[in-house]
Amino acid sequence: MTVSSAPVLPPPPTPAAGAGPTSELGRTGFRYLNRWFMVPIHRAGLAAWLGTPLTGWQLLLTTTGRHSGLPRPTPLGYLVADGAAWVLAGFGPSTLWYRNLLAEPRVEVLMPARQPFQALAEEVVDPVVRARIIPPLVRTMRLPGATIGSDPATTSDERILVLLSRVPLVRLSPVGPALVAGADDPGGLGWVWRQTVAAVASLVLLVLLRLLLRRSPSEPG
Repeated sequence: MTVSSAPVLPPPPTPAAGAGPTSELGRTGFRYLNRWFMVPIHRAGLAAWLGTPLTGWQLLLTTTGRHSGLPRPTPLGYLVADGAAWVLAGFGPSTLWYRNLLAEPRVEVLMPARQPFQALAEEVVDPVVRARIIPPLVRTMRLPGATIGSDPATTSDERILVLLSRVPLVRLSPVGPALVAGADDPGGLGWVWRQTVAAVASLVLLVLLRLLLRRSPSEPG
């Protein structure tokens, strides 16, 4: 795995973006949520329906277990830039998927409304690149990104970089054509029509349910 030789900034003792609680209990909770809810959503091709500027967008990264050799899928917030997808190892260097890709950088990536593709994972420690990529990446996750201890939307780039100085930044470069951000990626407007359709469908179902509940049992069908 190719790693830039630039030094990493000294770490502050803060939680990482998108990581949630840093306790072992929190990590276990995220693991079960991902395994039984988010991973099936991605594999069913429904991830594009969950992405919004408030909740953020996710891709599904599948690494190879460094001990088991088995595929290990993990949903992650991401950003498309420079022809690649970028993700953060929210639990720092101990993040399990990050440790997996250090051992085997060949990964599979599934992005909303796209076909899965093979990619090479590369940690980027160049401070210039980190300064350019990390702040907008964290801001695509709005609510999840608030786990850095501050609202990403109102926090300065400098402060975000200080808070995340321990967090590895990983570039996922496709083995094939360069990535171009689409309507269902962070910053796109695909969520507008999707959420509109979801809201209208929910409203119609609610009206139908109320009509059914109001019908008298003796009323002819």
